[in-house]
Amino acid sequence: MDQATAAVMVLLSCSPGDASICKPLKTAPRVFASLNECRTSLAAELAGAPNGRMIGRCQVVDLVVTGSLPAGYTTVTVTHGGSSVRYIVPHKE
Repeated sequence: MDQATAAVMVLLSCSPGDASICKPLKTAPRVFASLNECRTSLAAELAGAPNGRMIGRCQVVDLVVTGSLPAGYTTVTVTHGGSSVRYIVPHKE
């Protein structure tokens, strides 16, 4: 189980002639249950793109602020004593 932190993938498309000119891809944000899931997916995404034409990164986001979870996941709060920890867990709908 991962603590309740999610990650969002950000992809940019770069000009073939000038790699310093990049623009965000016009796609819906992709939210992942963990930073590791995001990085694995990012590696696969970049591997399929022509060399240097696409760049990207994964950024951790606070689910409390964004209010969004990846499909098939939910949060569970575990309280023990005086402390609580939120986890992201798989969930069948």
